[in-house]
Amino acid sequence: MPSYLVTGAEGQLGKCFKKVANEFPIHKLIFASKNKVDITRPKTLKIFFDDHPLDGIINCAAYTQVDQAEESPEKAYQINVDGIKNLIAFAEEKTLSIVNFSTDYIFDGTSKSNYSEDHTPNPLNIYGKTKYKAEILLKNAKCINTTFRVSWMFSPFGSNFVKTALNNINKKRNLCVVDDQKGRLTYGIDLARVVLSNIDQNHFFDYDCYNYALMGETTWFDLAKKIKLIKKSNCEIIPCSSKQYFTRALRPKNSILDTSRIETHLSLKILDWTSALDDCLNRIEGKI
Repeated sequence: MPSYLVTGAEGQLGKCFKKVANEFPIHKLIFASKNKVDITRPKTLKIFFDDHPLDGIINCAAYTQVDQAEESPEKAYQINVDGIKNLIAFAEEKTLSIVNFSTDYIFDGTSKSNYSEDHTPNPLNIYGKTKYKAEILLKNAKCINTTFRVSWMFSPFGSNFVKTALNNINKKRNLCVVDDQKGRLTYGIDLARVVLSNIDQNHFFDYDCYNYALMGETTWFDLAKKIKLIKKSNCEIIPCSSKQYFTRALRPKNSILDTSRIETHLSLKILDWTSALDDCLNRIEGKI
């Protein structure tokens, strides 16, 4: 039975892997929070490996605070870049595989077509720059690895737009939501299932990068309206532009990922975002 270390186990994506782990008894998943394995401290990896022999690493440890990264770039680089350097060095030494996760924010959003894996990155913010640097490091690494680029992630865990919007819709009379950014959502639980369903396949690591996101494009405004509709709320959802809704970090206007590669190569049927949203809201409310 192959064993995989899941780093960042207490983060949003780490919790998604933990939630579905029992669906995949063919894997031994070992979950480690930062106090056990800190990817910025290589010694913690070596100590952990001595007690838990591994076949690979699923790296869910990351700095994901997009706006705060503009004020604390050194912290984002330390985790998202230096941390990946440490993982690569360790994986090369122990002959381990790595699965890492990147972001649509490596693109500038000016393309009139959807972004494929081969589009030239041009990140607008510090977070995107750090994730792109990690992609380059992994592409040049000697260990077996692949990166999943994902966009607009949500789940029942951690901090994300769906949870924040649901809370505001339940409490407020009106809510202003940006309507000039478009993308494809990623449900963390589905992402975890896709990785765990395929990680042992020989062809899984054929590509150094896959785009993954749910079917159907949307905007943050339309997503908020859908949540309102499902919850039968009286909250008024008001559209606003990115300029009206100031954030420290610039966001791409178009970050729609083309998922043709992963659909074809892994024979993957991707769910529609509306059904994933229903599942997520039910989980948040304890109905599942």
